[in-house]
Amino acid sequence: MRARALFAVVGLGWGLLVPSPALAGAARLELAVSDPLVTYGEAVAVSGAIVGDAACAAGRPVALQWRAADSAGFATVAEGTTAGDGAFAFEQAQPHTGTYRAIALEAGTCGALASPDVEVRVRALVEAALVLGPTEVGSCLEVSVSVSPAKPGQAVLLEHRRDGWRTRETLTLDAQGRAHARPCLGFDDLGVLRLRLRWEGQDGLNETAASAVLAFEVVEAAWMREIDRLVRGRGVSVAIGEDGLFLYRHADRTPRIPASNEKLLLAMAMLDAFGPRARIPTSAAAVAVDEGVVDGDLWILGRGDPSVGPAAMRALARRIADAGITRITGSVLGSTTYFLRDWDAQGWNGEARRYVNRPTALTFDGNRSAAPEREAARALTARLETLGVRVRGEPGSGRAPAGLVGVATVRSAPLLRLLSRTLRPSDNFVAEVLGKRLGAHVLGAPGSIAKGAAAIEDWVSGRGAAFELHDASGLSYDNRVTAEGLVRLLWQAEAAPWGTALRRSLPTGGQGTLRDRLPSVRIRAKTGTLTGVSALSGWVGAGTWVEFSILSSGMPKANAAAIEDRIVRIVRGAFG
Repeated sequence: MRARALFAVVGLGWGLLVPSPALAGAARLELAVSDPLVTYGEAVAVSGAIVGDAACAAGRPVALQWRAADSAGFATVAEGTTAGDGAFAFEQAQPHTGTYRAIALEAGTCGALASPDVEVRVRALVEAALVLGPTEVGSCLEVSVSVSPAKPGQAVLLEHRRDGWRTRETLTLDAQGRAHARPCLGFDDLGVLRLRLRWEGQDGLNETAASAVLAFEVVEAAWMREIDRLVRGRGVSVAIGEDGLFLYRHADRTPRIPASNEKLLLAMAMLDAFGPRARIPTSAAAVAVDEGVVDGDLWILGRGDPSVGPAAMRALARRIADAGITRITGSVLGSTTYFLRDWDAQGWNGEARRYVNRPTALTFDGNRSAAPEREAARALTARLETLGVRVRGEPGSGRAPAGLVGVATVRSAPLLRLLSRTLRPSDNFVAEVLGKRLGAHVLGAPGSIAKGAAAIEDWVSGRGAAFELHDASGLSYDNRVTAEGLVRLLWQAEAAPWGTALRRSLPTGGQGTLRDRLPSVRIRAKTGTLTGVSALSGWVGAGTWVEFSILSSGMPKANAAAIEDRIVRIVRGAFG
């Protein structure tokens, strides 16, 4: 005797009957299942017998009841009659995890019986299909999945096996319990790639289940083999990726000197801290001002604007005059505070200062003078006098006292424009001034080269990159980064609100430090050069933007640049 599952109460008098064991006398109703865990659609044998009283065993009507995991009550799903030995059996295929019990009604002197509850857990059925085309790195696949019973709106995980199963993508099931994915193949997929779809129990109705494994071989593309030939046997690290997927990797975790690629890290940290529209103030302040008279000295307070020059001092003088100042009883003095006047970093060689002027909080005309604060004071004094403001003392510089009262302020161009000034021509002075500004902002005044480097290092560390940094310009031979880390940071920059602005601030082919390179290629990238060191990192336009980083050492610059340019052109050709 076998009965298929029913999904409503069948028969009269079964649904609410819960016999008391006291009514059963010596007889008892036993119940067992062939498998306590089945997959959706698989049948389970539910069988039992009335034992302990042969006179009450044969020919007894029996109802099989089932309660879903999310239900409070049982429903009758099958009915039958015991055999001569009191045995009975049913075949069931319920869609969800649930509990079975059997009920025997009272018959004459034979009391009603109820079996113990028996649970059967039901795994979801996860079926996956793969449409294979080319399986080279960079190509994409078509994967479909269905989950039964349908789980609309629930998540199913596309996983790959690499040191255990790892989630590659999370899909959402539609009303029919289906979903589709188009995973693209990356460099880390080379070799035999194993995929599966897994639904994790989310509703208490079914058990977690996974599809059969989908396995196939991923091979290198022709363009990758060409790069292999270029870099083989050389001290070159290369990482290329798109949308979080590495397309090519060669020694990309080897720590290397970034040279001026350090400025790219500075720009990311600055944009994240301040935003592309931020402007840096330069102010005039005094201890006391009374009816248009500055009683004592007028101080110029710099806060790290690397672009201050004669134009800024003319604008500041005009604002001072517009504020009603007619006379200064002391001098105009440039403040030497807010930044330390340090001019060295770990890893700078004896030639470094030839390539960067002293970075100060109050700059003037690129700090070509050894005393830029005094030069700013001299320029402001001259302009004030031209405007009819009398200044009694001689211009100079020194440490500004506390408690100053603001008189007038001018502001720099937007930060993005300042960053363009350092990224495109690779200006070390602008980089170190902005680095000190970042250090003072993050770690507190006074700003210093070491604080700037620490602030950048903290920023990249917070985004998963373990770099060693000692300055903001990249002059240090002790700086260490990886090509992998740079590409990962470029991915994060791409997703940031300021990412597009950062990319546009970098030189393109034929511009800035790329003025003699890649004129016909859609590229935005930062170069880097020290003796025996070369770098190029950024974006190459290949349909969409592809992030890349190339770091090398131990080669003449011309050779390294030729390899960098060739790699960029290969990527452009492969994805353009």
